[in-house]
Amino acid sequence: MSEHQMNSTDTTESVSDIPPDYDALLRIVGGEADLHSIQSERLVAMLTGLQQLAYLLARIETGKPLGERFKPDRAMRTQAALRCGVALAGSYVLPLRIGEVDALPIGTLPILERLQKIWAALVDQDDRALAQLLPEPFKARALREFQRFLPKDQSRMQLHLDTRTATDSPPLTWRSARFIDTLLTPTSAEDAVMTVTGELQRIDFAARQLTILYPPTRREIVCTYLPEIEDDLLEARKEPIQVTGRFVLDEEGNPGRLMDVSRIEPLDLSPLAITDLETSGLVLREPLEWTPTLDEESQQYLCIEDRTLGLNVFALNREHLLAEVQEQLIMLWHEYACAQDDELDPEARELKLRLRAALEDANAETTG
Repeated sequence: MSEHQMNSTDTTESVSDIPPDYDALLRIVGGEADLHSIQSERLVAMLTGLQQLAYLLARIETGKPLGERFKPDRAMRTQAALRCGVALAGSYVLPLRIGEVDALPIGTLPILERLQKIWAALVDQDDRALAQLLPEPFKARALREFQRFLPKDQSRMQLHLDTRTATDSPPLTWRSARFIDTLLTPTSAEDAVMTVTGELQRIDFAARQLTILYPPTRREIVCTYLPEIEDDLLEARKEPIQVTGRFVLDEEGNPGRLMDVSRIEPLDLSPLAITDLETSGLVLREPLEWTPTLDEESQQYLCIEDRTLGLNVFALNREHLLAEVQEQLIMLWHEYACAQDDELDPEARELKLRLRAALEDANAETTG
């Protein structure tokens, strides 16, 4: 079942008509947006990502190749500029258009319509449709732009893009971000990808290299980054940072070099929330939330400990941490919540009760 189908019963506030002189609505629904506000950093990330996508799609319209260091020229920055209107009634709704009102730039409507179709393909996790809409190497670059602003955790936030030809669009959610990760992550062993946390030391823009200090060894690691993430480097001046790319291990099993770095971002220790346990049949009675910490020994692993639920997980990045949390909760449910009382000691029986207070099995009667 596609995410579009899974969200077909979602309820949203009524959508205002697209105002004159605008061609689309960005609708943000759920979470903080239902209070008609949104964090400025989150909104800036969304609009910056959409602007970069508009430039990429404008480049496709021209028929010119992307180039290794694509930078829109002055004409494209005018013609494909993303413009926002005054926020409208709704959870959080912004009117959008491309370019000036009195100009017909390089396919204003084709750009928005293509973007909306890409949006729908991501919702439906349709890689074939994406390949038709985004020729290589535009596809990988565009997916990384989406990756910047989509919620990575199980946020309630949903992002809609309505155009005049596609109203009430399906929402992008954290599931779309996970789908993008699968498309961008190499599958062969020799191209294994890892995330390293460290302190940014130097950037060599000419060589497309950055150097980080790796806390476990206190040695510097040189990382070769992909051209499209160059704009992220200024934000990455915050310390510590996380760098994701293909790795080469040294003789002691530590990363010696990172190649084709595809993501660089400040370490995110904000609260991590889950709203469901995928494909398990288990239902959360209430959303669960934890604040990750960085392990003291290596300063590489994000950690979550919840003694109430018997949870103790760690991973190199937030996406893997979310997956580990889900896997461990499912394991704990089967090991304790599904066991008979006479199979458990007193402490384990108490854990069973706490797990049953937080979770329930939607597909079976309770046991024990």
